[in-house]
Parts: sequence; structure tokens; C-alpha cells
Amino acid sequence: METEEQVKNIISPLLDGMGLSLVEISIGRQRGDVKVNLVLYKEGGISLDHLTAAQKVLRPRLELEYDRENLSIEISSPGLSRVIKSPQEYSIFTGRQFRLLLDEEWIDCILKEAGDDNILIEIDKKITEIPIHNIRKAKLV
Repeated sequence: METEEQVKNIISPLLDGMGLSLVEISIGRQRGDVKVNLVLYKEGGISLDHLTAAQKVLRPRLELEYDRENLSIEISSPGLSRVIKSPQEYSIFTGRQFRLLLDEEWIDCILKEAGDDNILIEIDKKITEIPIHNIRKAKLV
């Protein structure tokens, strides 16, 4: 069975060509079948048509990888109030409104820029740099 990183490397160029970003991937087994779950994002919004098109492009490629397995693919959007699960997601959602939990306080902000270790946020038209390790929880708004 392919690892999540291997599948990500296979499908990311296909998604990039469609203007889509891979937010999350998980691969597991369910009743003997391989189940691939993908969360995709498109700047400006993702529609059912985008998800359907992604399914049509990705299924044949993934079937080549899992040629002797029964394959189930589930594709979804991040949702309106997605909780950020990895630092890499910040760069995907640049420009979006966030709620960040720092220490014991929630703050509402706009994500302006994301680096490997820090993000730049805008609060009341002021730009502030926050180390990612100081963020206890982050949600899209």
C-alpha cells in the first residue's frame, strides 16, 4: 500500500493543474478495501463541480497505484470553520479570516502571510507576526 506522502506526490501535480490544493490526505482500510480521503481547497471557493472533476481525474491515476485493491475515494472541501491541523495549511489559506487561540484568548484576524515557523496576521489594520508554535488552535471563520 502506498503511503500518504507517496500518494500526495502522485496527485499534487494533477490537482495543481486544476487550480486545487490538497489540504489533507488520509489512507486506511475499511472492510478490506483501501479508502483514500482527500480534503481539497480552491481559492475563491470550491464547488461540487470542482470536487466531481477532481474525482474523475484522480480515480484513474489512483487505480493504477492500487491495481489489485478495491479502492474507495472520498473527496470533500475543508468546510467553513475548519480547524487547522498542520502548519502547512496556513499557506493554503492565506488571505482568509481566522480565529486563533493564543494562551487563553481567542483573536479574530486575517492571515496575510505564512512561513515555515511564523505567520503574519492583520488585526485592526495592524500587521503582527506570530510564531506558529504559540498558536494553540486555529480555525477558519
